[in-house]
Amino acid sequence: MAIAIRLLLALLLLPLCLLADCLPEANVQLYAQQSWIHKDPSRWQIMQKNPYRGNNSVSDMAIRYDNRCELIENALNTDISLLALAYYPWQTPAAFEKDRRRTRAALYRLSFSYQLSDASLITAGKFSAKPGLFYLKSPADLLHNYYAGFKPGRIYDPTLQEIYSESFWGVKLSTDALNYAWSLTVVPQLTQIDKRYESSGSWSAIERSNASERYLLSYTDYRLLAHTPSASLRLGDSRTLAVADSFHPAPQWTFNAELAWHAKQQWRHLAGERVEQVQNGIFPSVLFQRDRRNGIELALSGQYTTYRFSQLGVEYYFQSEGYSRHQWRRQINFIRYLNQRTGFAPVDRAFDAYKYLMAAEINNITNKGNLQGKHYLNTYATLVMNDDASLRAYGIVNMQDKSAMLGVHFNKPLTQAKRNIDIYSGLYCTQGSSDSEFGLFGKTAGIYSGFKYYF
Repeated sequence: MAIAIRLLLALLLLPLCLLADCLPEANVQLYAQQSWIHKDPSRWQIMQKNPYRGNNSVSDMAIRYDNRCELIENALNTDISLLALAYYPWQTPAAFEKDRRRTRAALYRLSFSYQLSDASLITAGKFSAKPGLFYLKSPADLLHNYYAGFKPGRIYDPTLQEIYSESFWGVKLSTDALNYAWSLTVVPQLTQIDKRYESSGSWSAIERSNASERYLLSYTDYRLLAHTPSASLRLGDSRTLAVADSFHPAPQWTFNAELAWHAKQQWRHLAGERVEQVQNGIFPSVLFQRDRRNGIELALSGQYTTYRFSQLGVEYYFQSEGYSRHQWRRQINFIRYLNQRTGFAPVDRAFDAYKYLMAAEINNITNKGNLQGKHYLNTYATLVMNDDASLRAYGIVNMQDKSAMLGVHFNKPLTQAKRNIDIYSGLYCTQGSSDSEFGLFGKTAGIYSGFKYYF
């Protein structure tokens, strides 16, 4: 037994000793962001008060450590990424905005890759899946996890991407040849989610990443001159078959298409029978559930890129499991029902508890990259300027209830600082009635400014 323990310790310490030689190759980035947020009164009421603060300012900071290093030449590589996050609201957040803590340390990636041959690789540890082809929602992105940041504000990268969405623990076997590529990814279930009445940012990292069992087999073909077709099959917690293609008829033009068939709903929906139970004086422990109903997702896009790399694009997204008008109206009517005061304290507290549960469920649907309606349109334009600055405008419209999210984002590298700093700023707003998807939590307007410093 003692010999076995010594051998195990040696195996654990070997990668740490090898990592010490990689420290000079590290990439460290510091983010700092200040934002101001205004919210109109929402449909929700907690103890007859708005659960969102009308005006607030939030300071966010993050430091990120990234290191990709060759531990053994042509054989063993490592990829490590650590992140520390903190935020400070200038006014106390209201009921729906509170987080358990205002600082967080996260292990984003820690993986080791072994070269089996010139084209084949096996990777084990904590890592991320390759994203899909679309900005709004990619049906072929089958290993997406929950957002892990804070609720009042989100730190953005200068490229407008969020700097942190949870990665997963798993094993991946892949081959990348001249004419094709394939991979098999195994994501084991290591826990289950117990507190769905809380936002995913308050869950543990393992709950956000490995609460379901997933096996993904993907294949991409490079033999066609203008097309890059791919197919993916996911098994485990739910079965999905997805196909995708990226078509380049000319260097400036790109057309993308993704289609996914699901054997089970991909996110939890408000259950009509549970709503009826509450209205009949029966109080179930859960209101949302996933049903074994077949569904499809479809995404189509076109993008034009100028010779100076400015871009114009449009995306359409459809999901069959999105709420119909009738289902969405039932959810709104149920929120109205819960807002009424009975004068009987235990029932009023139960109604408020249900509203917390519903708001958390809806928030977590978004935190996993899902939308709640059926039809969406996303348009964007990025203008690249002479000094490498860029200006991006975008608009996302729920075509069913006509609500929308609009925004503008500006990024400027400081060339006089040898491009060690990017400064960025932006503004956004949501439009729509309090009964619509983008207006349900109150119409919002926000302004943010920040910088990213490269050490």
